[in-house]
Amino acid sequence: MALRHASRKSGFTLIELMVTLAVIAIVLVAATPSFMDFFDKNRVRGAADGVISLLGNARSEAVRTDLDVNVAFTGSGSAWCVGANSAAAPSGGNEAGAASACDCTDAAACLVSGKRSAIDVGAYPDVTIGSLPASITFDSKLGAIVPVGVRTVTLTSPKGMYDLTVEVNALGQARLCVPATKRAIAGVAAC
Repeated sequence: MALRHASRKSGFTLIELMVTLAVIAIVLVAATPSFMDFFDKNRVRGAADGVISLLGNARSEAVRTDLDVNVAFTGSGSAWCVGANSAAAPSGGNEAGAASACDCTDAAACLVSGKRSAIDVGAYPDVTIGSLPASITFDSKLGAIVPVGVRTVTLTSPKGMYDLTVEVNALGQARLCVPATKRAIAGVAAC
């Protein structure tokens, strides 16, 4: 008598598939708050890094071109922008004029060395900006702030859980810090 072996097809049974989907759903539900927190933190960090970069470039261009550069903050809440404008080059034996504040909402304004230097409105959606400093002017000789003083601006994450303060010292050096009342961000010192 010949024995017949039932051939088994490879694949998943319906129960195995349902168990796998249930495990995946549980992991996704558990990970969602972490992902939301991650994106919230990185949105404010990206905006702050953009402001720091613009300030650093403005300061270096002021020294490189021997022309004062003005950085202006415009707007409030989530409708904000930052732009840099350099003084006009001297002509006819006259001294260079003062750098004027630019209107960063105007796509043709905010020029440093002939190139647009601005963070446009909406570049960092949902990141809000706190009280704005008076415009910052970097001196053409040393890159220091004129008039001397410390300027700060605070950016807040979309969910309000994280704040980053951009601080520009009297020498024109910009740094990031986390206010004492807010949650820490890795790699950023407390204010």
